[in-house]
Amino acid sequence: MDKYNPKEIEKKWQDFWAKNPDNFSAKDESGQEKAFILDMFPYPSGTGLHVGHVEGYTASDIYSRYKRMNGKNVLHPIGWDAFGLPAENYAIKTGVHPKITTQEAVETFTHQMNAMGFSYDWSREVNSSLPEYYKWTQWLFLLFYKNGLAYKKKAKVNWCPKCQTVLANEQAENGKCERCESEVIQKDLEQWFFKITDFVEDNGETSGLLSGLEKIDWPNSTKSLQKNWIGKSEGAQFKMSIVIASEAKQSRDVEINTEIATSLSAPRNDMYIEVYTTRIDTVFGMTYAVVAPEHSVIKEQRSMIKNIEEIDAYVEDSKKKTDLDRMEAKVKTGVEIKGMKVINPFNGEALPLFVADYVLSQYGTGAVMAVPAHDERDFEFAKKYDLPIKEVIMPIFGEPHEGAVKRETVSPLIQRKSDGKFLFLKMKGELNGVITTIIGGIEEGESIESAAVRETLEETGYETKFIGKLGEKLESHFYAPHKKEWRERIDQSVVLELINENEIQEISNKEKDLQEIIWLTENESYKKLIYESDIIRMNRFLGKETAHTDDGRVINSREYSNLTSAEAREKLTAWLEEKKIGQRKINYKLRDWLVSRQRYWGAPIPIIYCEKCGEVAVPEKDLPVVLPDDVDFKPTGESPLKYSKKFQEVRCPKCGGEAKRESDTMDTFVCSSWYYLRYSDPKNEKEFASKEKLEKWLPVDLYVGGAEHSVLHLLYARFFTKVLHNLGYLNFDEPFLKLRHQGTILAEDGTKMSKSKGNVVNPDDVVAQFGADALRIFEMFMGPLEDAKPWQTKGIVGVSRFLERVYEHFKRNKKGLGDSWDEWCDFEKWKNNPEKGDTSIEIKTILNKTIKGVSGDIENLKFNTAISKLMILFNTIYKAETNKQFPRDIRLESSLSTFITIDDYKKIIIILSPFAPHLAEELWEKLGNSESIFLQKWPAYDPELIKDEEIELIVQINGKVRDKIVVSADISEEEAKKLATESEKVKIHIAEKEIKKVIFVKGRLISIVI
Repeated sequence: MDKYNPKEIEKKWQDFWAKNPDNFSAKDESGQEKAFILDMFPYPSGTGLHVGHVEGYTASDIYSRYKRMNGKNVLHPIGWDAFGLPAENYAIKTGVHPKITTQEAVETFTHQMNAMGFSYDWSREVNSSLPEYYKWTQWLFLLFYKNGLAYKKKAKVNWCPKCQTVLANEQAENGKCERCESEVIQKDLEQWFFKITDFVEDNGETSGLLSGLEKIDWPNSTKSLQKNWIGKSEGAQFKMSIVIASEAKQSRDVEINTEIATSLSAPRNDMYIEVYTTRIDTVFGMTYAVVAPEHSVIKEQRSMIKNIEEIDAYVEDSKKKTDLDRMEAKVKTGVEIKGMKVINPFNGEALPLFVADYVLSQYGTGAVMAVPAHDERDFEFAKKYDLPIKEVIMPIFGEPHEGAVKRETVSPLIQRKSDGKFLFLKMKGELNGVITTIIGGIEEGESIESAAVRETLEETGYETKFIGKLGEKLESHFYAPHKKEWRERIDQSVVLELINENEIQEISNKEKDLQEIIWLTENESYKKLIYESDIIRMNRFLGKETAHTDDGRVINSREYSNLTSAEAREKLTAWLEEKKIGQRKINYKLRDWLVSRQRYWGAPIPIIYCEKCGEVAVPEKDLPVVLPDDVDFKPTGESPLKYSKKFQEVRCPKCGGEAKRESDTMDTFVCSSWYYLRYSDPKNEKEFASKEKLEKWLPVDLYVGGAEHSVLHLLYARFFTKVLHNLGYLNFDEPFLKLRHQGTILAEDGTKMSKSKGNVVNPDDVVAQFGADALRIFEMFMGPLEDAKPWQTKGIVGVSRFLERVYEHFKRNKKGLGDSWDEWCDFEKWKNNPEKGDTSIEIKTILNKTIKGVSGDIENLKFNTAISKLMILFNTIYKAETNKQFPRDIRLESSLSTFITIDDYKKIIIILSPFAPHLAEELWEKLGNSESIFLQKWPAYDPELIKDEEIELIVQINGKVRDKIVVSADISEEEAKKLATESEKVKIHIAEKEIKKVIFVKGRLISIVI
């Protein structure tokens, strides 16, 4: 064996795999359990693969190879999402047809993928830009059309003036085209839509886009993105009367007689607006109302509006913004509609009405009640325009416990004038080190003011005077360790002032044993206070308060006060329904999917227009409607297909008269919404896939791709699957059972790679210098798959050395005359020695632990830790070599500790093989094996060699050690979390806090973030 030469070794085995494609082919007739492992198929750009592609594709390749060796019938295909604007824009610039550039790009990608050693089933390759594929895209469009799920209507759309095409909301991020980053404008056009909104909720036996998320193994962040994009909200819709506001009543705090308000709460004619809210429990905190710029009240009540010119100008300006612009704008803008007010039907208060573009006309009613104290957008708006802020929800911290002791308390906040520091208590005993505000009970018959002054004197020795209340009350539920009981506390925050900073009275020994006083600066306070209620007090005192948007207990709301938010919502909505001025309502932000594009390089929409027959579907026998070649690509705002004579010469399928084809093409996301189905039967010319093969291979077991597709491709693919399930074509309604995202690979300085910065890492260059196996292992070793990771050239050098050491170690231990292990000098002598050595117990133990660990890590896609375990295994083996390895010294005592049997060596190479397939094939062959290593069975581990051990698990809260618990070494994450949160030492620190995150580091610690 010569020096490790990855270029030579990798070329050899890539050629071998190309000649033996069946090694990686899925078997339609096999009775083995299937595993459908899929990458998001790439857009074949002219720049080729980047290191981000390599990361995701390597992960799925490792998993696929592992599953094959575990006896699964693996379907791991690849294809091309080949339609799209980049190829067309390149054609406009250069005159080269997209068909040509796309094919060239496909060839480049194919070469690069093979050079990386990816084990794809190339026999199932698909290409969305080929007629044999988009025939079925068109067939699916017609299926939707015939079932009322595809329709055309005039609508306000996002228009990119540079790309000269319509964009879906999802493609107009922050008001810019996702392709060219041009400012997007709004335009009214006739467009085609898919009725995705029909599948938000369950549809017959088909689970909805919302409920279906509960049964799939996807990252919670992705599920949340989809839920937020769908934007389901359950609330109430009710009427608010419009009244004429005389000049004398323009003040915003004006109130009118409740009896008059009651009579107005049943509006007559059109003198009202309807508002929608999810937080009717906050209605008594409403201080103004807002309508969208498109709201009909502006047009219908123009004569009432005193500042109509100002309003008109604002409305015109809002037309330049996309919906996303308006929703996400950091600075909220608006104009008061002078001359009218609206009436809150619950208390008869007359309130100002604003027009503001953060309200969208297509969501809810296009009008909202504004409650600044409990809505972030309303809070920002109220601060900007100096509008009243009324608290009507008391925050609740912690969970109520049956039998809890109830107390009314007061919490004084005191700032020392001399240095601006704040007075707190540092607890002793079981709460040792916890810093909190002064807290004291209010005795029967005692006022809040006197209780605050008394408690401060008792606990600190300072005399104080009462300055005022600090906001509304707070409700807390917590465990009191010194009393061994749960408590419910209703607490009033107050501000006190020291009478004399330099005088402090003696306090009781009991108080001294409980706590000591501590003075903290503002910054120190925010760092050291752990209770959210204390942070709220500080924020209120310093003017840093924000809207409290969570549920709580209703206050300052007449007869509804003291109800929980949930109870109040029920009763307030019932009142609206009883008075017939409102009702319960469910709304969604999601709108139907706009699928038509005014571009050439996409699947033609199979519709014909006839003057006599109108809209006519292209007959199935005439599919595919093929893209013509006689096209001028220059964008005009209309589809290039409109001016193709060849394309437009068509007869009506119904009457035979002259007709025209639909000239728009489909959004490329339509093509990618069903491609995973085609992989099950890619050569079928009679249907998009046979029912038998769909049932055999689908759904996808593991899907790997970028998180940037969370509300585009992933949502649309789920929609397609649900439609086809609902119509009886599929026996499943979720396409991807398990989804994982690969993180972004950043430049070495942590910034995003870009051509303009010159910091793009080309995988071809890395492979040429270090080899594909080194790149594969390095990208998997950089960190958790889902994390963003900076590129490190030093890191890949280290991985390259690791592979060299593996090769050199094998070479040293195979020193002999020939290429077969059996030709070792002295091997026969050793083999027949009755006292021959076996693999040392040290090596056997770590090998079996590594087999178990690597297997579990691959199953959980924790490739970085799997590689770490492999490195530890090899390092252990290297250390054993210091005892002089056989056959150089065949003394029994030496060989017993260093010899590794052939069977164990095979296991070592097999568990390395998914990560470094080329090197593993080479070493496997050197062992005298004639067939591929990837046809071997994955090794099992010996449970006797990895018996459980007990370990001490550290429990941290916000980085501080709070407990240590003894547990089994193989304790599960769920069990560890349960034990940690049930610890008495932990409970006292989390009782009043929301647990934001729990981090489990196996074998080491549980870290709780509150």
